[in-house]
Amino acid sequence: MSKLGQVFLRDRRILEYISSHVSGRILEIGGGDGRLTRYLISRGEVWVVEIDSRFIQILETIAHHVIHADFLRVEPFNVDWIVGNVPYYISSPILFRLLDWNFHRAILMFQSEFVDKMVMKERDRKYGRLSVMAQYYFNITPLRRVSKYSFSPIPKVDSTIVMLEKIRERDIGFENFIRSIFTQKNKKLKNVLEDVDEKYAERRADELSLEELLELYKTYQ
Repeated sequence: MSKLGQVFLRDRRILEYISSHVSGRILEIGGGDGRLTRYLISRGEVWVVEIDSRFIQILETIAHHVIHADFLRVEPFNVDWIVGNVPYYISSPILFRLLDWNFHRAILMFQSEFVDKMVMKERDRKYGRLSVMAQYYFNITPLRRVSKYSFSPIPKVDSTIVMLEKIRERDIGFENFIRSIFTQKNKKLKNVLEDVDEKYAERRADELSLEELLELYKTYQ
């Protein structure tokens, strides 16, 4: 693993599987040594964002456009698809940075534990602020689990490919509300919020569904 935490997908079947979903204007996050990029170029016009200077020269021989930068700092532009294998340590920042982009869908690979948290429902031990915000902003479809042995160097855990469709624009008010109640998620809501509706008073934040949280939020707007 490099100093940037990169691992490289080496399973040709998975590379083909990811590329088969996309077409048109394609943005790849973290092209690395171009393994996935080589499959993507037959599917459309490809932009690659890569932060590691070691890979820029080789990517420039493969992709139509190469942006040498941190994806989190790239000025958004319109694309049809966003694809990439996302390092665990920046999974949340990249997921929510997508909200600033105009795109049709995204095919991204995250560590499986991260995906599990994204799709969890209330009362599950993994259900938390990430679950709520991911489901609020995106339609999330887990597509395929990928063994850790499909990567080089071999990471410690498996990954999961997910399809994301953005369904809402960013709502800072809701984000702040969810952050405030989930930082005290072990407390009953009557001890967190003033004048909370009695049907929620004896419950904790992680016992409420997304729909219930939205209803509760509207009473405090």
